[in-house]
Amino acid sequence: MAKGNEVALKATDNVVALQASTGFESFVGLGVEELTTQDMAIPFLRVLAQLSPQVNKRDGAYVKDAEPGMIYNTVANEVYSGEQGITVIPCRYSMRQVEWKPREKGGGYVNSYHGEDPITKTTRKDDRGQDVLPNGNLLTRTAQWFVLLLHPENGPQRCLITMSSTQLKKSRNWVTMTQSVMGRNKNGSFVMPIMSQFYTLRTTEERNDKGSWFGWDIVRIGQLDIGSEENGWQGKDSELLVMGVTFSKAVASGDVKVKEDNIESHESDDAAPF
Repeated sequence: MAKGNEVALKATDNVVALQASTGFESFVGLGVEELTTQDMAIPFLRVLAQLSPQVNKRDGAYVKDAEPGMIYNTVANEVYSGEQGITVIPCRYSMRQVEWKPREKGGGYVNSYHGEDPITKTTRKDDRGQDVLPNGNLLTRTAQWFVLLLHPENGPQRCLITMSSTQLKKSRNWVTMTQSVMGRNKNGSFVMPIMSQFYTLRTTEERNDKGSWFGWDIVRIGQLDIGSEENGWQGKDSELLVMGVTFSKAVASGDVKVKEDNIESHESDDAAPF
């Protein structure tokens, strides 16, 4: 991955470093002056399942070389090895109750609610143990992780990972990891901010008496290097920290919204069989 202001370009067998200071910065923002957050889709990172359309060569949504257990980027429409995994920086966590249309009614995201929303008191259990709303839609407890994906070619990308059903345990473990990393200053110990750490997310095959599926495997791999107060916090990862904090604040303020066209289907969030 290119660092700082460098962009790596491959020409035949040579890698050419192109400095951003060659003049492109003079045109930053040109052509997108009317762009708002409402015009942008935040990519979802999903674990592909056996029934995901991206792995079916006869489906219009097929992605070349996609296989179950790979990680799919819904906006870039590309897949990453589940065995090798991806590197992310978590920026914000939230828990929501997400309303979905059942698959037999076309599927798809409808809305999300805070846990105390009155709608959560209106559900009933169906024969598969799912929470069903009076309108027939499903309500699923879903962990949302807003992350920076460190793309090996395109640099940091703002993305969202959702975890429900069997993957909620993985989310709880991730929360515990983020809250277990301690720092020290002159006033004593403190919990490090979640965007201070790198994590590798891989996929692993899981099973129970109803079948098998792929789920997340999350490992902390290290801390961002932001330098020190003496050097003005100019470490090699300082820009990543600023991006992470900015992303977190944008989500909190409502500038980043999860929209219906960002989400394909409830099945994509958790491939576990019912």
